[in-house]
Amino acid sequence: MGRFDEFVYTLPKRYTEWGDMYANPRAYFNGNESLWNSNLRMGFSVIQHEGLTEFPHMHHAVEEYYMFSGADVTRFFDFDAEIEMWIGEDPDEMEKYVITRPTIVRIPPRMWHGPVNYKRVGKPVAFSAVYFDGELCKITRRIKGDGTVDYPYYGSSQKRCVFDKTKTCDACGRCVRDYNDDNGTFEGHPDLKFAYDWAKEIASSEPAPRSGKYDELFFEYPVEYHNYGEIYANPRGKFRGITQMPKCNFYGGFSVALKDTHMETPHIHHARDEYLWFIGSNLADPFDFDATIELYLGWSPDDMTKIVITEPTVVRVPPNMWHTPINFTNVKKPVAFFPVYPDGDWSKVVRKENERGEYEYIFEAASLRRCAFDHSKICCYCGKCKKGGGKTVGVYLYKNKPKGESKE
Repeated sequence: MGRFDEFVYTLPKRYTEWGDMYANPRAYFNGNESLWNSNLRMGFSVIQHEGLTEFPHMHHAVEEYYMFSGADVTRFFDFDAEIEMWIGEDPDEMEKYVITRPTIVRIPPRMWHGPVNYKRVGKPVAFSAVYFDGELCKITRRIKGDGTVDYPYYGSSQKRCVFDKTKTCDACGRCVRDYNDDNGTFEGHPDLKFAYDWAKEIASSEPAPRSGKYDELFFEYPVEYHNYGEIYANPRGKFRGITQMPKCNFYGGFSVALKDTHMETPHIHHARDEYLWFIGSNLADPFDFDATIELYLGWSPDDMTKIVITEPTVVRVPPNMWHTPINFTNVKKPVAFFPVYPDGDWSKVVRKENERGEYEYIFEAASLRRCAFDHSKICCYCGKCKKGGGKTVGVYLYKNKPKGESKE
């Protein structure tokens, strides 16, 4: 057994039985079921044709983020679909939003959402739900025959397979595979029929008038280019937390390595887990993977262990664990690297040696790091300053021009 095996999870192939609506296999990380003490549940699905998914629900204490993009993240913005999503504080007055570009949606606690209707799918769409807890729970609403109301709770650790009660549900979809049928039948779980009937009713009825108060929860990814040449795919899909969406608690995005390269220096995060995804770049088949990744982990920067990854993997990095560099070697197929950080401001602590030969610990945060060429702007890690050795990064006062630069 390796020294840090408890933090490394090799992704299994998961299959859905929703017919051909979803591509198979899928890559999913199921929180505590996958790695003990994890605070993330997340996966990648690719929708191949039109259909209605999910039923209206909320999460009582945890944020969730929905991400929509092109299926092959080397072409993240190759997107051709129309997606309807309902959201609102009142389950009887949810507003409909229409998504036509790569988008991320923030869903605060106690915010009702669903269903999601893939109204038109011209090209396959990648979808991911990022949920910041080790157990996924959903609360929906049921109106009973006598007019009273209750709120069924579905927790991932309590939810059993309909066909084998000795197993937990793995969301294969077998019990609801007739959900999108137009013949009125439902051969799935009888206890869920009311929720899916409600979803169909919402999708076919007029939504509440758009108030605009939920607009801030929807963010269209900007087309972002880097200056690292042919090492990474261009443009790339990145979400930069509070610098793009105030109040959010998520920072993450794709870098797709096309060639052998290395990134980052050893650092820690003082208060948050981080989750590092390594998967194939075509999310319709994330297990189409052919590369070797070397990642270093340790509780001290002077005592780190090399982890070798050769198949789709998620690595949990707890607070105060030193990690990186990451070396991509023997890259024969594009590798999608997706770091998931459950805070809106990605921050880290690095160790540096000062002029006296002593170590200092320097705090860096995405919201504090400024562009070396225009310090009125936040750094977007485009890499332009690296061509000059990176010496200008951070060497200035916020209210002045970089040192040594003429003020004329």
